[in-house]
Amino acid sequence: MNFVLGLDSGGTKTIAVISDQRGHVLKRWDGPGFDPMAGDAWRDDLAQAVDLLCQGRAPAAAVFGLPCHGETDGVTRKQRVAVRSVVKCPHLVLNDVEIACDGAFAGSDGVLVLAGTGSMAWAKVNGDSLRIGGWGDAFGDEGSALWIGRQALSLASQAVDGRLEAPGFATAILAACGVRADELIEWAYAQTSRRAAFAALAREVSALADTGDATAIALLQSAARALADHGMAARRKLGRPALSWSHAGGVFGSEVVRDEMARLLGPPLAPKLPPVGGAVFRAVTLAGWTADGDLVRSLAASLQDHQP
Repeated sequence: MNFVLGLDSGGTKTIAVISDQRGHVLKRWDGPGFDPMAGDAWRDDLAQAVDLLCQGRAPAAAVFGLPCHGETDGVTRKQRVAVRSVVKCPHLVLNDVEIACDGAFAGSDGVLVLAGTGSMAWAKVNGDSLRIGGWGDAFGDEGSALWIGRQALSLASQAVDGRLEAPGFATAILAACGVRADELIEWAYAQTSRRAAFAALAREVSALADTGDATAIALLQSAARALADHGMAARRKLGRPALSWSHAGGVFGSEVVRDEMARLLGPPLAPKLPPVGGAVFRAVTLAGWTADGDLVRSLAASLQDHQP
């Protein structure tokens, strides 16, 4: 049976699937994020994913959405070499946010705002791409889970010092880290993957906001404003003030973030496909198969059925 392979990887997790020509998912693989800044272990994980999914057979086409792709020459070369070593078929290596955009709009115009471990917006109009943000944590990654986690640590430290009146917030963040106040510095600098550790704190901030914690709510609203700036910048650059927008990434699990973004950008379009679906959609196109509305609907339903 002919099949295509689509893979979506971010800073913390990876999903890969194979699909037939009708958009029916045949098999799924879940694993850790292929973060190239965290070392080279991702290459072994990539090989394992392809081996377990394909079992020695060559896909008709494959598309890989990888974090940091296209951002630095050295990382991009490594990613392309790694992919060439595991697939012998027509393939594309793309930024993970581009395939998230492809999934959200399935060929239509729009701007995708992604907020996972990092943050970025990717717009496509008439097939042309525009990227906003995605500069990494050295520059900002504003609104991302990493940014929220880092801000949460800052606010917690201020509360411990008495510079900020937020004892409940500080107590919750310290508990999430599993340390006392006098151990927080050591915890922060001892993390082998600081990006992942800090980003994980965003879940605690979201949970606190759900209980009505004012500090957590204000932090998430600030994150939403930073993310909305990405979408607004894309609209301005493209001269499309009403360009449709959608979203992807764990940060959008927060109701506070979603509500504030809708207030600033207008109601979002629900993604037609998740990011891994965007990779499959592009792979179907690359294979020369029909990528129409029927395939998108079938693929969306099948991916839902194959959630762990």
